[in-house]
Amino acid sequence: MKKVLILVSILSITLSSHAQLLKKVQRKMENKIEKSVDDLLNSKDQGQQPNAGNTGAANTSGTFDIQTKSEPFLAGNVLIFEDRLDDDIPGRMAKYWQTNSTGSVVEIKGVAGKWLKLADQASYQLDTLLHLPQKFTLEFDLLTRADQASDLRSIDFGFSKNNSTRKYIYGTSNETNVYTSLQYYYETINTTSNNNNNKSRIEFPLSNYANAIMHVSVSVDGSRMQVYIDEHKVLDATVLDPSAPKHFFLSTEKYRNNATALISNLRIYGF
Repeated sequence: MKKVLILVSILSITLSSHAQLLKKVQRKMENKIEKSVDDLLNSKDQGQQPNAGNTGAANTSGTFDIQTKSEPFLAGNVLIFEDRLDDDIPGRMAKYWQTNSTGSVVEIKGVAGKWLKLADQASYQLDTLLHLPQKFTLEFDLLTRADQASDLRSIDFGFSKNNSTRKYIYGTSNETNVYTSLQYYYETINTTSNNNNNKSRIEFPLSNYANAIMHVSVSVDGSRMQVYIDEHKVLDATVLDPSAPKHFFLSTEKYRNNATALISNLRIYGF
């Protein structure tokens, strides 16, 4: 009798184990089928073909990566004017430039090339009349020396309606077509059009340019103008009157603490 009871107990335990195993297998199969159905429905909702090998989870964090960056600056391919100051005599005013104040060509230790040192509260233009086409690019290098970038106050550049530096060129004056102001003390770059009153303001880390070379690039295409600081686009707007004269100018404000700014490597290209 005891043997019978023992056999019955063993058989019960075995059947129970098999039943639990079968339940686990069944549950796994159900989970796999449910997941396959969910994947199929999700792929249809997203307009995708089902992919049995795709088990990646969807990004639900609310963040995404921008794959397209702003268009890069593209210089023209027909040289209109270039001045690297190579033939200028140090100590004299640059021969292709004019000013309402003073200026002198200098060489800076540790920096290649020659530079036109810009006096404070002064305006500068080319001393030759250039016919600029509807589409062109303009580039120059701006070198600064200062304890702090804010000591430079602001430096403006743009296009005026005449080529006269008999007096200081204010960006807000009626003679100015459009101008961009590097406002070092506010760390902003402002552009103002006197043609259509279009104004823009963008924050920019100008404090990084207390003792550095800044490459400025300007692209003009009819009424549209783009401005780049190094490779960063800081303006892309309709600010010009295509029929209005355009003469490049640059104006400095009163420096502080013996700060100074210098310009070189001016290049103007057409297409």
